[in-house]
Amino acid sequence: MTRTTAKYVALLALTIVLFHWKTLLTSQFTSIVGWEGVNQTYGWLHFWVNSIWHGHIPLWDPYAFGGRPFSGEMQTSAYYPFRLLFALLPLNRNELVSPRFYHEYLAFTRFLCACFTFALLRELGRSHLASFVGACAFSMGGLVGRLPWPHYMESCIWLPAVFMFMLRALRAEGRGRALLEASFGGLCIGMSILTGGVQFSMMQSIVVVTAVVCYGVSTRSRADSGAARQWPSIRAHWQPLAMIVGVFLVVAFGTGAAQLLPAYEYGKLSIRSINGGWFPMAEKIPYDRMDHGMLPHSLITGLFPAGGVPGLGEAWPYYIGALPFFLALAAIWKCRNVVWVRYLTGLALFAFLYVLGEYSPLFGLLYALAPYLWMVREPSRFIYLVSFAFAVLAAYGLDRILEGAGDDVQWAPAKPWLKWTAIVCGAGIIVPCVFTQITLGVWPCLSMLLIIASCAWCYRLSLRPASATVRFMLVAFIFFDLNLFNWNEASRSTVTKNGDQYEQMLTLRAPAEFVKSRPGLNRVRVGVDPEPNVGDIYGVQSLWGGGATVITGFSRLSPHEDLFNVRYRIRPVSTPDPGAIYQDTFWKVYEDTKAFPRAWLVHHTLLEPSHDAAFARIDKPGIDFHRVAIVEAPLPRALEESGADDSVRFRSYGADEMSMDVNAGATGLLVLSEVYYPGWRATVNGERAEIREVDGALRGLVVPKGASRVELEYVPLSYYAGAGLGVVTVGAVLLAWFWRRRQAAAV
Repeated sequence: MTRTTAKYVALLALTIVLFHWKTLLTSQFTSIVGWEGVNQTYGWLHFWVNSIWHGHIPLWDPYAFGGRPFSGEMQTSAYYPFRLLFALLPLNRNELVSPRFYHEYLAFTRFLCACFTFALLRELGRSHLASFVGACAFSMGGLVGRLPWPHYMESCIWLPAVFMFMLRALRAEGRGRALLEASFGGLCIGMSILTGGVQFSMMQSIVVVTAVVCYGVSTRSRADSGAARQWPSIRAHWQPLAMIVGVFLVVAFGTGAAQLLPAYEYGKLSIRSINGGWFPMAEKIPYDRMDHGMLPHSLITGLFPAGGVPGLGEAWPYYIGALPFFLALAAIWKCRNVVWVRYLTGLALFAFLYVLGEYSPLFGLLYALAPYLWMVREPSRFIYLVSFAFAVLAAYGLDRILEGAGDDVQWAPAKPWLKWTAIVCGAGIIVPCVFTQITLGVWPCLSMLLIIASCAWCYRLSLRPASATVRFMLVAFIFFDLNLFNWNEASRSTVTKNGDQYEQMLTLRAPAEFVKSRPGLNRVRVGVDPEPNVGDIYGVQSLWGGGATVITGFSRLSPHEDLFNVRYRIRPVSTPDPGAIYQDTFWKVYEDTKAFPRAWLVHHTLLEPSHDAAFARIDKPGIDFHRVAIVEAPLPRALEESGADDSVRFRSYGADEMSMDVNAGATGLLVLSEVYYPGWRATVNGERAEIREVDGALRGLVVPKGASRVELEYVPLSYYAGAGLGVVTVGAVLLAWFWRRRQAAAV
């Protein structure tokens, strides 16, 4: 790293700190807001940290939804390496993950994004200043600058690194070097997958494939200029490019397999919340239940980020700053002969046409033809690619203007456009001041002022070379612009007025600890809407949690809360019902003595031929589930009527293992109030026993007469196969890198 590069990296760090000044330099703002921010992102993080501290990989989460695979819900970022940073620091005085370090981690993630973008632009031959501007535009503007979900931002930051390694692979001398660079790019996509942002990983893969094709067409057309096309030469041209793409995708899959394989298994057994209610995750989402996309007038969000509602569902502006936007237009105009400028222009155009959703035929066509693209249910997220393309183009545009400064002939056609744009915006500000019946919002007014200033900047930069002072003022202006529209950090006082989910969670510590102190294994529900994720945060087993997906069987059986061992209910202190066994300033706790225990024995079964028939029988009254279990296939051994008392005593209960002593008066079926899911293994007296799905969604296994030791352990083959593939993939890439370094040193 040169001294100049180091200075710009340090300046990027300072800029990111200033961008996050509200949370890093004061204690008056927070990014942990809303139900999703507290009960999903923050709750999952807390469970993950506690798992690591207790020395085991977070495979099964027993604290939410009656138990579920933690990596099945991809957004948990269960295996993203950078999350290990949270395990290095102690919990705060509330015994929770420190919100301050949480905010510092978000700033660190944005800094990584800026560094990756800076490195990409330097690889593209851009100057240090232009690379800095492009890095700021992408990391602090567009979709990345406005995403409220940290795991998605973690996924988004890898695209510049992916693009950089793709460039190096295409430019490499020798096939071995090209494939090694492609492997590094695949590792970056794999890291993006491990964050849980698989939708953005898909976009990154699309960029790699389309960019390599664009490069291949461009170089092929130049090579074949004036010559007849022959099949052997075409094959020799395209085969190395196909190998680069193949290595990218294979390494990406291998690196992310620890997340992909468990998620694939989970997807076949779960449902997700989408428009119109719940829907099976493994099935293609019907077109009319896809997100509507952004409205056509969202086109103006490139200059007016607060210009109305850009979409009916999720929607973000592709705003990268007014001046960077003008610089990107300059690049499209003056650098159109550069292959990557042409590619990025086309990428921005097609991505924007796609984000229009149902308003664009392109969206419908790709929905029908492109496999698995429907998984990105929200087409508006493709604004990510528009933001990336314009940020890189802005760097090209700035260099082009600085290189051509003082050339009046070259920039003369642009000056009338700049002048009239500034005049129109000036009139838009002045007219409402004169004619008071015409109103202009604060944010559109600020946007117009920034547009006027950007026109002035473009005019000034084209006149004569920029001095160091001018360059500093340019950087300051762009930062001011991007920071002006940074709305991710909320004032704590405002959050409190609107209902602070985090503060509510703090008040739940005492009742959660009370429930945990009660004897036996029991689950809890919190009687407020939306229901807090007390399970993952406080380690109290709950029938609810954070997430957009649930196991299908659990969803259908969840109305029968007694079968799920829900013995305690936490309700607001204002609840008038008598009989609370605990009360504090905020909450009351009630006990339901009719709830089923965590495990019990039955000696009779009802056989139903299908899942639907089983649930139809469960929903009918009159069945005593203390004595009878519903099964969908005959058991391996016939049950016997018991003439003696049965008993079940838990010896241990962990996140992904449990052990119990069972005393059966006769051969019986042990029913556990635990969600049935593949990957759980059981032994009875040391011998392997089959776990059956009983009562629609619970686990059951046959135990013999007398005393037995029953042990269950979660051993998901999907995870271990994925993790093994990931280790082999990363190890192979590192060995290849080490081998090439030794070869280079030997030469």
